[in-house]
Amino acid sequence: MPWCLCALYGLVTPISIAIGLGVRTTYNAGSNTANIVSGVLDSLSAGILIYTGFVELLARDFLFDPHRTKDNMRLTFMVVCVLLGAGLMALLGKWA
Repeated sequence: MPWCLCALYGLVTPISIAIGLGVRTTYNAGSNTANIVSGVLDSLSAGILIYTGFVELLARDFLFDPHRTKDNMRLTFMVVCVLLGAGLMALLGKWA
C-alpha cells in the first residue's frame, strides 16, 4: 500500500498538468460555472486550513499542555495573541 500511495503522489501533479494543458483553450475564467467551481474549491481549502489550525495546532497548546494554561494571565495573553494573529491574517486576506 505505501508503494501505491507514493506512486500516486508522484503521478498526481503531472496528470493534473496534462489535464490543464488539454483544457486551456476551452476554459472560460469568466463563466458562471468556473466561478462556482472556484468558489467551492476555495471554501473547501479554507475549511481544511481552519480545521487544521484550530484542532491540530491550537488544541495542542490550549488543551493538552496544562503548564501553559494554569496561569490566567498567560492564558489571556495567549488568547489575545491568537485573536490578533487572526485579525492580521484577515487584513492580509483582504488585499490578496
